[in-house]
Amino acid sequence: MGTPEEWASAFPSKRDLKERLEFIRLYVSCSSKTRTEFSENRLSLLTPSLKSSKSFPISREEYLRLKGELRAKKD
Repeated sequence: MGTPEEWASAFPSKRDLKERLEFIRLYVSCSSKTRTEFSENRLSLLTPSLKSSKSFPISREEYLRLKGELRAKKD
């Protein structure tokens, strides 16, 4: 990364540096809003699924056995 002075010297003018910093602030602001919205949307989608999974007619073991992902227990 380097020091702030080294980083700033990579830009030809102060205006370029200022624009870059404004873009970074905007990007961080937008990404944190998007993350929050994404989390809320994901929660609103998952909640009904989790509630309905409790009333599923077969057990977890029976479901996995039907899919072939769980082998029958050997006696």
